Order: sequence, then C-alpha cells, then structure tokens
Amino acid sequence: MSPRKKSAPVPTHTFRGVWPVVEGTGTATTDAELILQAIGDLPNVAHRHNATIVGPPRACIADGRRIPGSGGARHVVVIEAPAMPATGRGYRHNSGG
Repeated sequence: MSPRKKSAPVPTHTFRGVWPVVEGTGTATTDAELILQAIGDLPNVAHRHNATIVGPPRACIADGRRIPGSGGARHVVVIEAPAMPATGRGYRHNSGG
C-alpha cells in the first residue's frame, strides 16, 4: 500500500497586509529589500489576524493615500496572499469547578 499524499490546503480567503514605508528607519535600501522584509513578516502578521498563509504572495509598493490601513504613510508595501482561517489550538479552558 502506498502512502497517501497530503493535498495542499485550499485557500478560502485572500489575506492583505500593509506595511508603512518610513524614510530613514529600518535596514532596507531598495524597494526589493522592503518587499522581502515584509514577505518575511507576513506569516506573523497573518497569525495575529487568525489567518494562515497557504500560497505564494504578491507584493507591491503603493501610494499610501490610496490604501486603507496605511496609517497616513506616504508609501506602503502591500502584500496579498492566499490564506485560510487559522486552526484552533485544541485546548479548552476549564471552568474551575
């Protein structure tokens, strides 16, 4: 009997993360470096929003005035990726009784 292959998760949502570009801070010196840093942070940001990234991201740098969630930044890194709701941790809170 051959082992069953696990099928890839099927995305149910598109997760969008927005990172403000703040001149004079951070370590990125090019747009590509900014995008790579944001992609590296994407799983953590998604987790904080109860999402799991399940596919390749798409990224760009955009005019912050046109992007909801920019916080007033002039430019932002925007990343969208296929996602699913994060699964629960499987534990229960005891009522103390």
